[in-house]
Amino acid sequence: MTAPAGGGTGALLIHGLGGTQFDLGPMHKALRRAGVETHAVTLPGHAGSPEDLVPVRAEQWLDAVTQAYDELAPRYETFHVLGMCMGALLALAACERRQHRKGRLVMLAAPVYIDGWSTPWYRALRHVVYHIPMLPARMRVDEDEPFGIKNDLVRAIVKAKFERGDNFHYRWVPLACIRQVDRLRGWVLRGAGRIACPTLVVHAREDELTSVRSADFLEATVPDVRKVVVENSYHMICVDNDREQVVASVLAFLGFDPERARRRARAGVEVPMSEEAVATVVGEYLQALTGGHFEAIFPLLEPGVRWRHHGEPPLAGSYDDRDAVIGMFARLEALAGKTVRVALSAPPRIDGASVEIDLEASSVMEGVPRHSRGTQVLRLRNGRIAAVTFRPAEALAAGTAVAAQ
Repeated sequence: MTAPAGGGTGALLIHGLGGTQFDLGPMHKALRRAGVETHAVTLPGHAGSPEDLVPVRAEQWLDAVTQAYDELAPRYETFHVLGMCMGALLALAACERRQHRKGRLVMLAAPVYIDGWSTPWYRALRHVVYHIPMLPARMRVDEDEPFGIKNDLVRAIVKAKFERGDNFHYRWVPLACIRQVDRLRGWVLRGAGRIACPTLVVHAREDELTSVRSADFLEATVPDVRKVVVENSYHMICVDNDREQVVASVLAFLGFDPERARRRARAGVEVPMSEEAVATVVGEYLQALTGGHFEAIFPLLEPGVRWRHHGEPPLAGSYDDRDAVIGMFARLEALAGKTVRVALSAPPRIDGASVEIDLEASSVMEGVPRHSRGTQVLRLRNGRIAAVTFRPAEALAAGTAVAAQ
């Protein structure tokens, strides 16, 4: 829906280097629920391959953002500009260029300084390499773990996306475009004091790419600024542990009630699932389990899932929420690496929202082959898996024998 000229509230959201709107996590949806019409811009050199970034200059990024601003801002009474990572630098540069006063500016994890805890000590040498002919275009800067994400679940999902080759974020960027980011940083360092609109700066204390020094600089330099530092995330604050706090801070700063814009919680009572819905969840679960894509299991689980694994260590135990289950799989990967194999020994038996699955599993831990058989029972509720119980075949056989006596 297009707003009438000069009416309503709009926002331009700008992604980071090598990224997409995934960088901003739930920000688009949260703003829309608050009544804001959101717009995205795809920066030059993106939505293709990393090599596309080689010839791009910072001026092209800023021109693309400014063009989007010029097209969109006149449509609304109020118009906000939000950016994540490099997008935050572009947001400030565009607002400074246009002396934006029609709304507010939000800067999320802005890398004014590239000095986070994961950046190597020799990072300053890149300024020498920039001047070596052809080398900056050929050198790659890889996106490695922790991928800017502290949350185990989200990091596992991102890692799996990279391994599958999903086109949601470049796996690497050429050093040549880091040079353009450095030029953009220079513009921000010189222009931050000329921002004419209220500005929100949100930064993670543990940001591995850019330390909180960046937020401190913006707080000290931008004329009308509010700073929020989150304590349990790395660089990708819109998708990490503090994402709800980040969204709430942005909404409050823009004048909206975060509670009204919050996603409605799932029903407190159980909603019956159709046979097709149950079969779909079970199919996705089994595909992830037998395919070794364990990270794809986690979104299928309720946050408060109860997982019981009876049998021998190291997996035996009770895991009372999704984070604990993620920890269990992380421990399994640490012990067995990529040697884990899971197969069905019989088709799943579905009875309403309850499913029995006969499994065989094998792995190699510390050089010792392991093999187990047993049955998992899944309990589904409201579209997700609410409980998982595994019992080894030996325990099931013993129970049957006792019952027969």
